[in-house]
Amino acid sequence: MALIIYLRPYTGIRHDAALYLAQALRILDPDIFNKDLFFLAGSQADFTIFPRFLASLLRQFDPGSTFLVLAMAGRLLFFLASVLAIRAIFPRSAWWPALFALIIMPTQYGSASIFAYAEPFLTSRPFAEALCLAAIALLVSDRLKLALVFFAIAGLLHPLQSLAAAMVAWCWLVSSDRRWLWALASIAPVVGLAVLGIAPFSGLLLSIDFDWWELITTFSGQIYLNTWDARDWCIVITDVYLLYLLTRAEHERLARLATAALAALAVGLTATALLADLMQLVLPTGLQTWRVLWVAHWLAMAGIPYLVWQEWQRHDRDLVTVALLVCIAVTGASIARTTLPWAVLGLIPLHIAWPHLRPKVSRPMRLFMLIGLALALLAATFRYQLRAWIVYSAYGSDLERVRQDVVVLGYPLVAALIVLGAYFMYRRSGAKTGALLGVLSLFMVLGAAWSWDARSPWSRTLEASRGVDVFKWDIPRDASVYWYSSEVSPLGPWLVLNRANYFSVVQMAGQMFNRGTSIAGIERQLQLNPVSTQAEVCDFMNAMNDDPAACWIGEEGLRYMCTPYRDVPQPDYFVLPFKQKSNIIGHWQPKHPDTGVVLGDFYLYRCKDWVEAGIQFPAGH
Repeated sequence: MALIIYLRPYTGIRHDAALYLAQALRILDPDIFNKDLFFLAGSQADFTIFPRFLASLLRQFDPGSTFLVLAMAGRLLFFLASVLAIRAIFPRSAWWPALFALIIMPTQYGSASIFAYAEPFLTSRPFAEALCLAAIALLVSDRLKLALVFFAIAGLLHPLQSLAAAMVAWCWLVSSDRRWLWALASIAPVVGLAVLGIAPFSGLLLSIDFDWWELITTFSGQIYLNTWDARDWCIVITDVYLLYLLTRAEHERLARLATAALAALAVGLTATALLADLMQLVLPTGLQTWRVLWVAHWLAMAGIPYLVWQEWQRHDRDLVTVALLVCIAVTGASIARTTLPWAVLGLIPLHIAWPHLRPKVSRPMRLFMLIGLALALLAATFRYQLRAWIVYSAYGSDLERVRQDVVVLGYPLVAALIVLGAYFMYRRSGAKTGALLGVLSLFMVLGAAWSWDARSPWSRTLEASRGVDVFKWDIPRDASVYWYSSEVSPLGPWLVLNRANYFSVVQMAGQMFNRGTSIAGIERQLQLNPVSTQAEVCDFMNAMNDDPAACWIGEEGLRYMCTPYRDVPQPDYFVLPFKQKSNIIGHWQPKHPDTGVVLGDFYLYRCKDWVEAGIQFPAGH
């Protein structure tokens, strides 16, 4: 429990959590948020009931507390469901090792490791994943009807994650009864609905045009397999290899589920490659069937301890065989941008060939190989830790902004050594020492829970500012606001001002579902370009001069942004961290919630003040 809480601290309403916040706020104030870019052409919220549940809570509680509590609940439910799945899939001797492996091994999968199961922020995904894992546990225990109920509920929360798990379940069922292949007949009514032009099924026969495709790849290219780089595929290869080894497990359920996961992975990746990457069909692109990787990665990570023990037993306790497998798991399953996943391209063939080579290899050469493998692990660890300290230094060596202790101790090899050390201490301890370790573990749980809220002072301030008139200015409910910040986030307009956000890259997350979102998004980004480009330069200049007032935005850029271009609307208001020489209508100095230190300056401006004060651009400027 201490590791579950400690290794993934909570950093606030970030990443996709902000999108769920907007979806809930839209339910509360549709007249305000229907004008937001994220909802102009439709919304992902149409396919999940989670925003409605979230909106009901936000009517009673503040967003900061609501998101924190629900994020913790989602995390705990995920691991509770993982326990149920592990007990149903693995032999009893592997239960605890499998759970520890899930906790300490990386959860990331897909392009640039930006996707993960059991996310430490609030979305509907951890809840849907938990239901899917519980459904898989029921399925392998021959409780099909109840498993289908769990899959259905999961689908109401997050259809994409649930579809991925359902693909694995279907492959499991087909492996025991070929009549389940008739489930493919369900494609026929889907095609019929597509022919009739009924959304979203109509997307099965519609292609993404070049302009739309170009915008999707610009903002959300990770959904296409052809944008993944070699390091991303090395992690996929690692999962595939670990699953292949699990298919040879002596435990029937585990071997069969690994086979089903491999088959589902092949189906999911092939469907994406053909229907999305090659044919550019709208619906298959949105379904993102490559997300079956989350189930495959979950099973591969949980199976690592079992595989290590199996290799140890099968190969007469050969250290080289085990060391090769550990190196594959640690380097290949780690974060793509910070370790050495490409090493598996050599390690996996060597692990396959080693049983045939071992009789021909002398003892000194085996020792040399073990030293080489140890050095490879140390090199991967050093690379990770070096990059971690570089990032920490770039953020001012501030533990309030970067939980460096978690980053350092959370590396899989380090965390695994800590777990193994604690295990052997417990096994070799007497009754009193064992009791002492038990008491210490309770204190570790309390300490992890106390430190789990790792929101930065800025995040805590933002989340506490809902309903506070920070600028002392009445912004009309139908106004849209552009809020520039060095940290890309739409929370300023959404959470602080409770107004529609004019543009943020975050709002482009659902553009593969709606062409209108892509087009409107790029138009608005171009409208902002003169200001956003100058603002980035000003951020750099102010940092170099250690003076927040050393730079400001040129008036021509502001007039350009505030002048409508054809049918592209301008923002009604905008917020900048730069003090312009005129037209300031509001000023906010957010302060550290604990120390009262000023965190920065933000100035509110009204677009029409700049257009009236400057030159009117002719139509088509």
